[in-house]
Amino acid sequence: MELLTDWRFAVGEKADCLLTPAARSVALPHTWSVEPGLEDYTGKGWYRTVLRAQEGQRTFLRFRGANRDAEVYVNGALAGRHLHSGYTPFTLEITPFLRPGGDGEITVSVDNSYSGASLPYGRSFDWANDGGLYRPVECLRTGRLCFEDVSVCAQPVLLPTGERQQGGAALFGFDAALSGAQAGDTLQWTLHEGAENSFSPLSAAPLMQGELPLAENAASLAPFLLPRVSFWHFDRPALCTLRLRLTAGKEISAERDVVFGFRELKVQGGAWFLNGESVRLPGMEWMPGSDPDKGAAETREDMERMLALLKESNSVLTRFHWQQDDWVYDWCDRHGLLVQEEIPFWGKQPEGDPEALWPVVCQQLRETILSHRHHPSIIAWGVGNELSGQTERVQRYVRSACAFARSLDGTRPVNYVTNTAWQCPFHDGAGDGDILCINDYIGTWHQGLEQDGAWRELLSAHPGRAFIPSEFGLCEPAFPGGDPAREKIFLEKTNYYRPLTQIVGTVYFCLNDYRTHMGEEGKGRLRRRVHGSAGLRGETKPSYFTVQREHAPLISRRQTGGLTLTCRDDLPCYAVQGYFLQDGGRRVPVPDLKPGESWTYTGALSPTAQLKRPNGDFVLNV
Repeated sequence: MELLTDWRFAVGEKADCLLTPAARSVALPHTWSVEPGLEDYTGKGWYRTVLRAQEGQRTFLRFRGANRDAEVYVNGALAGRHLHSGYTPFTLEITPFLRPGGDGEITVSVDNSYSGASLPYGRSFDWANDGGLYRPVECLRTGRLCFEDVSVCAQPVLLPTGERQQGGAALFGFDAALSGAQAGDTLQWTLHEGAENSFSPLSAAPLMQGELPLAENAASLAPFLLPRVSFWHFDRPALCTLRLRLTAGKEISAERDVVFGFRELKVQGGAWFLNGESVRLPGMEWMPGSDPDKGAAETREDMERMLALLKESNSVLTRFHWQQDDWVYDWCDRHGLLVQEEIPFWGKQPEGDPEALWPVVCQQLRETILSHRHHPSIIAWGVGNELSGQTERVQRYVRSACAFARSLDGTRPVNYVTNTAWQCPFHDGAGDGDILCINDYIGTWHQGLEQDGAWRELLSAHPGRAFIPSEFGLCEPAFPGGDPAREKIFLEKTNYYRPLTQIVGTVYFCLNDYRTHMGEEGKGRLRRRVHGSAGLRGETKPSYFTVQREHAPLISRRQTGGLTLTCRDDLPCYAVQGYFLQDGGRRVPVPDLKPGESWTYTGALSPTAQLKRPNGDFVLNV
């Protein structure tokens, strides 16, 4: 795989703008929406590069993000289109358009015009409308035989202990869809524990291996029982790697690694279970693409810096309003961050008729799920946010969209996020999701409601169901008070949720101030909403450290003669296993603690001692 980074770029209605003096060299990822003079431009941008053809090989281009409508030309001929979806990846084979042994001129148009035929719809979304090839473009070359899709079964076999299980037996198998297969071709596979650059290093020797003959462009390994594997958990993100090799005759035609994890997360009886343990998980949302110098064209290092800030807040749960790049989910897989990934169906438009966009919904759900289903960090799919959930059409849409998502992936919950359940708790689209996800702005955006009364009515309307307050917080300058008011709201809401056991998780909004075309402050690339416990570039505010303290699974208290750690038993609520105190070069193991249990350490600790998770992530200064 080769990254195509160097391109010529210009804006205009036709490709000949690339021949004008305004055309210039850019490096991908790139967005024009943070550049002077183009900050508010919506329309077409054009990109051009040259690719060398190679004899005897098939050539594919994989676009990991092109906002929004894209057309790809090779040597002047239209090779393919990807329409109505600016955040899902797509792949095109361009072999027929290349001249053997010669150069291939690749020209791409990308149009970020607000559209009534796309998701997000029109202007009904609350983030920046950054145009361009803002994520990497990859060139993939194979022999005659190549992969089209791989689907892995990775299902733990859990014992009814009621406690977290770190490992054990599991079902494993896979299906591979192929292209170009002929008689005599084979697929060789090896299964390894671990993954590159992860908490669990890639094992040199495979757990198992085998070879499969190919039949009608497909290969399948029926699920079978592995006697012992490690399970993936946000504190111990143990991964596995399936290595696949296609051979055509004696030649290696294509190779692929699939990184995945064995873990089970299910909703049952109003509780949320991760690998057999009932958990209540705190979280916070991050709005990517907010650095005004980079916008959506963030580098891998930019994203990892913000993800680390999110994880260091002790948040283990987050959601994204729109689909993110594989780099984001790779990081979440390796560091233990649970994600609800959502299609960008946000807001009331088209008013009262979400079914008008049903073909686009199906396209995006299919592209999202088939691209990202192997990431153990993704624990739920979302079909919409704040779509007027009290209307019959939205409720019918939610039922249909959830059913379609489950037909593509039956292993994860599917949810709809509402802001209207307060109007009539018995009659809202959120009830058709597996977890009721409720945006709670009582006291700010939701006026005329009393916190306890509104929640009691909502909970009583859905007995035996699990809930997540999927947004709560303060937006400036729409509401006054600054960061002290943000901290106050966070504490009041969190402390209200803690005794309500039906609330199995929370998602505070949000980590950062964020760029958005809806922003109340700033202009151009600086137009933003001041909603975060950190600034646009991640500079922390005092409320960030309040979130960090309250989201920690352990309460730390120093007293004469020692340090006492108590495992929270409200929210968050999960057992701590394998934690340790880091004091300079000295590591002090913390015994495993169940919710409500305490441990006192009577040894000496310096003022700089820290509490850390098993994977080395920071928890608290103690």
